[in-house]
Amino acid sequence: MLGLLAVIIIVVLLVLILPATIRIIRQPHQGVVITLGKYETTLAPGLHFIKPFISSVIRVSTAQQPLDLDKQVVITKDNAEIEVKISLKYHVTDIQDFVFKNEDSVRSMIQDTRASLRGIIGNKMLDEVLNGTQEINRGLFGEISNVTAGYGLNVDRINIDTVKPSVEIQDSMNKLLKAARNRDATVAEAEGYSKSVALKNKADNDAWVNSAQAKAEAVKKTADAEAYRIDAVNLSLNKVHDGYFISQNIEAFKELAKSDANTVVMPSNAIDSLGQIPAIKALLKSEAK
Repeated sequence: MLGLLAVIIIVVLLVLILPATIRIIRQPHQGVVITLGKYETTLAPGLHFIKPFISSVIRVSTAQQPLDLDKQVVITKDNAEIEVKISLKYHVTDIQDFVFKNEDSVRSMIQDTRASLRGIIGNKMLDEVLNGTQEINRGLFGEISNVTAGYGLNVDRINIDTVKPSVEIQDSMNKLLKAARNRDATVAEAEGYSKSVALKNKADNDAWVNSAQAKAEAVKKTADAEAYRIDAVNLSLNKVHDGYFISQNIEAFKELAKSDANTVVMPSNAIDSLGQIPAIKALLKSEAK
């Protein structure tokens, strides 16, 4: 009877003690053992035995954790109010620091991220914020990485998801955008008209030049033809015998003699040629006496 009672007591103790002694740590977690309120050791994934009733285990995931932060209103350097939504990814690097050095390491990381974001955007103009999110991401990542290292955390990535200006600023931006589009359209229309005018002027100028060149070519050909004719006449005259010119002068003199004029003006060379004719030569000599 006593033996049966002892077996029962042992079984009961085992049932009570084993659950308080055995701990199974599953990946990607690690366990922090606290004995009598003090850090004792860190447990890797697997089966472990701890001191029953006086020890406890805090499990912490070491996997990368995504975190979406609530929207945040920030004021830029030029006093523009914008709404920013960011997200980040982090993982625990030091289990002991994560558990003991900060009451809530994740909450502290979020607060520091918001504060750093306000500081970075507060030193930038609205245009710099809207067009420089990648630069802001890099600056924010550098600041947060240095701060959260003391919390046993490592920030792997920070990303600005949205940047939304206030309604008033959006209205102003839409008006500016519309004005810019109208200006661009006006400039494009003016440039098109200018190009068409330039093309027309070029066409007119080319036509005028072509016409002038054609006229000049025609005048040149006419002049060349006239020069050729004159050269041909001169060449023919050079080959004519002097008697031909004397004959021509006589014929001209006959025609003049038939006219009513009693005075005839003739060039000296014509008179000389007439003097070569014997009859005329005698007559001129008699008049000279």
